[in-house]
Amino acid sequence: MRKLSVADYFVEFLIANGVTDVFGYQGGMIAYIFDSLGKYRDRIRYHSCATEQGAALAACGYAQSSGKLGVAISTSGPGFTNLITGIANAWFDSVPVLFVSGNVNTKDKKRDKPLRQLGFQEIQAASVAEKITKRTYEFELDMDYVACLEDIYRTAMTARKGPVYLDLPINVCREQILFEDIQPVSIEKEKRDFEADVFLTLDKSKKPVIIAGAGIKEAGCVELFRKVIECLKIPVVTTLPAVDVLPSDSMYYMGYIGGTARREAGIVLQNADFVLSIGTRLCSKQIGHNLELFAPKARYFFRVDIDDDEFCRQLKDCEQDILADIEDFLTWLLEESQRRKWEPDFSLWANNCAEMHSMLKDSDLTEGNQIFRELTGILPSNVNLLLDVGKNLTYGGQSAIIKEKTSVYMSAGLGTMGYALPAAIGAYHGNGNPTVAVMGDGGAQMNIQELNTIVKNKLPIKVVVLNNRALGNIRIFQEQYLDSRFVATSEAEGDYFSCDFGAIARAYGMKSYLIENMDELDTCEEILDQEEATLLEILYEDCPALPGIVAGGEFLKEGSAVDKDMIERIRMLMD
Repeated sequence: MRKLSVADYFVEFLIANGVTDVFGYQGGMIAYIFDSLGKYRDRIRYHSCATEQGAALAACGYAQSSGKLGVAISTSGPGFTNLITGIANAWFDSVPVLFVSGNVNTKDKKRDKPLRQLGFQEIQAASVAEKITKRTYEFELDMDYVACLEDIYRTAMTARKGPVYLDLPINVCREQILFEDIQPVSIEKEKRDFEADVFLTLDKSKKPVIIAGAGIKEAGCVELFRKVIECLKIPVVTTLPAVDVLPSDSMYYMGYIGGTARREAGIVLQNADFVLSIGTRLCSKQIGHNLELFAPKARYFFRVDIDDDEFCRQLKDCEQDILADIEDFLTWLLEESQRRKWEPDFSLWANNCAEMHSMLKDSDLTEGNQIFRELTGILPSNVNLLLDVGKNLTYGGQSAIIKEKTSVYMSAGLGTMGYALPAAIGAYHGNGNPTVAVMGDGGAQMNIQELNTIVKNKLPIKVVVLNNRALGNIRIFQEQYLDSRFVATSEAEGDYFSCDFGAIARAYGMKSYLIENMDELDTCEEILDQEEATLLEILYEDCPALPGIVAGGEFLKEGSAVDKDMIERIRMLMD
């Protein structure tokens, strides 16, 4: 038998289950955990971030890039409340992260007393976190800590993955555990039987399309999905967080759908007679509120999801819901097509879609789109590309060149400005690949203090700030609905201020470069090819409206580089 403190056992438990990196911020109520991490630093790395929010989002990036459990730790009170944005981010994007905050001694907890607070920096964290986690846990004295930690791990890592929260009083950290050995938690995936007449209806279809969601990535099934597409030979549209499930040069990739998307994916979806949606909740930002305009010609519509609750929102009269694990479903598609010796011929439809996509690839381009084409074209094939929230996210989704092993990460559900910089730290530690974080000037200032974490740990992360000296997305809303009253969004109006990002980077000891016009973009490759951490600020002109937004599903209308002859040719291709 072995005997360890709860704090030491906690760290050994993480090591046994493959966790290599933990992110956090030191504090009195969590000091025992940090002390234990220090004892095991040859087997697990701890990263002291500049803020708890930075640590929380770094843990998200780690889990997203590695497929492992992310871990973020903080002290009590404000330490916990600073985790909340990261907790919500993990909840809405189904990211498996264990969030731990220390707490006062068990005897000092308020519990049910009619007091506002009892212990210093005490907060009833578990009840606060309950609505944005899969489950919350509170350690007490004389609990079965071994069984509880195993349950925590299984809860985060099974079914529809997501965050869990652990409230850890300081005196519990000192408690002793007797145990035989620590084994990795065994996870047996629940086998769900499902029925689907996908092939029967595909045989009746002439214009099928697959909607690919981020659930494919969360399940670790990108390569399997690509095999399925090569087998079925069906055009694919994605959701925004799933833009990397196919490389940009795949003839089957048509772009992402949604209010900030380009035209191509919408045109394909509007003309499809068969739609198979895999691993996406299809929120209103993706398909709009008028469901009559969503896939209006589809006679067959299948939705595959691991979460039965998503089916409470029915989208079409012809909808058929398939409750299934994505890996099981994709494997079934491959095996069933082989068993049936199924040889579809959607080549005319697929070729027409590819031609339409090629015709429109240079339409509606802004400086933001051009910057992303230039930047991502020179990045390594296996880059981690972290996109923040704002116009940079739109331009990245529309125009980033996705190579064979490119991985794109973002805050999709919560839409967290300030996500990209700390998440890049976690993503780099998660898989060790070259890592580039791209953000606007607004988002960059949300967690700019994490430049400290990058520099002090000598991480070769590249930080790109696209600076239009404005909160661009909100300006568009103000143009369309508030008579162009640019309140708190424009440096030109005097109540919004960007900054000298290069000066801030240099203050942290990071190299910085400034590109002031588009003609200088050819210098990016040399700048981003450096081994050490680098900040690159690019000034560009704002555009009055996002390209690709078309009201009422009217995708075929004239625009930049789109004339009547092109529209008529596209109509012929789609017919």
